[in-house]
Amino acid sequence: MFDLATPDDGTLPDLLTAPTGATSLSDGLAAVQSKPQAQFTADLAVARSLRPDLPQWIVDFHHRQPEVTNRLARLLNAYHRLAIAPGWRYVEHAVQAAFDSAAATADVMLNGLHPSISWEFPVLTVPCHLPHDVDLHLAGRGLLLVPAFYLRAPTARLDNHDEQAPIELYFPVRHKHAALRDDDPHLDPGLTRLLGRTRAAVLAALTTVRSTTELATRVGISAATASHHLNALRAGGLITTAREHGTARHNLTHLGLRLLHSSPRTPGQPVTAFFQPPT
Repeated sequence: MFDLATPDDGTLPDLLTAPTGATSLSDGLAAVQSKPQAQFTADLAVARSLRPDLPQWIVDFHHRQPEVTNRLARLLNAYHRLAIAPGWRYVEHAVQAAFDSAAATADVMLNGLHPSISWEFPVLTVPCHLPHDVDLHLAGRGLLLVPAFYLRAPTARLDNHDEQAPIELYFPVRHKHAALRDDDPHLDPGLTRLLGRTRAAVLAALTTVRSTTELATRVGISAATASHHLNALRAGGLITTAREHGTARHNLTHLGLRLLHSSPRTPGQPVTAFFQPPT
């Protein structure tokens, strides 16, 4: 897998750049493999120009040889499970904190993305791994800002095939925003005392419909542990599970939603109980 990263700056070839909107690793890999062939051809040409010694298996991936694409998918899934998933909540906190601290005005926000990025209307200056300076005129193309937790320095990316696609600016997230504490502000203390920290986190993660694997990745637990907590929440009437294209998808019930978003009760305030009707 280290063949994927260039030895000088650690950047990846464009073959693994997925269209935006992927919500999981499997979705991202599927999006990569569904790119038009013309996109693969353009990406391969750029990769070869930057790396004349490009390993043959990366060339084979661009040519969509099934044994290569399947093997790479297995390797990336294994690496993600071992190295990325256990700390994914840490990553999410850092990204969310970066957005929360962003200023409302474009001038302040663009100047605050990274110390090496500067904005002085109408020019945004970004350091890139190129042998010479390049002036890019957006001309209506748009600029897509992408926070990246594992990036050391900002970099800009142009689509090798679509000349009208937005320019993507990847900028490092400041890790000082990523501290996780036991008193997670996103979890209600009362809910944590009632359900336990992990089960409360599982319930909170289901504000979006998720599969067992997606849920385990988000909370940072194993799929077996996720299934254990899901069974308990389902038995308590807090979630429902339905199968979609052979995959179990979990969602909050009305009771689970109200429990998750109920506010602390003040003295003298009446209590309203919500009961799950029998099935």
